[in-house]
Amino acid sequence: MKKHLFLLIILTIPTLLSACAPATPTQPPVDTIGTRAAELASLMLTQTVAAYSPTPPPTFTPAPTATEIILPTPEPIHEPMVRNGPAPCYLKPDPSSVLSSNISDFEIVELLAISSIPGWYKITNPYFNTPCWIYEDYIDIDGKMDLSRFPIE
Repeated sequence: MKKHLFLLIILTIPTLLSACAPATPTQPPVDTIGTRAAELASLMLTQTVAAYSPTPPPTFTPAPTATEIILPTPEPIHEPMVRNGPAPCYLKPDPSSVLSSNISDFEIVELLAISSIPGWYKITNPYFNTPCWIYEDYIDIDGKMDLSRFPIE
């Protein structure tokens, strides 16, 4: 009987202890009104700070006045022109060189360089857009043209 009593006590103690403990922990009640009020207050403060942009004080701006427009005087055009054409244009400043083409009379050409051999000028061939050499007898260069700005080749 002692054995039974002991067994009964051993089985009863855990049952009594489990009966006193809460079944599940309970969550504290949520204050939905207070939570929503705090969210709205935070949102309003953020938008108010972001929207703030002080306007600078007005500054004095003078009224526009008419200004005389001065147009630049155009420089006279000193473009070389072929004369006594058709003018032979060579790949090198030498009449025995390969002939590039014959350039028509009164064709305006672009001067590229002056030859170290007297009387030869390097121009842009107006037909092929490539450089070629022409002799001074076939080109009309204005005396006012500054030839010092062209390289000597």
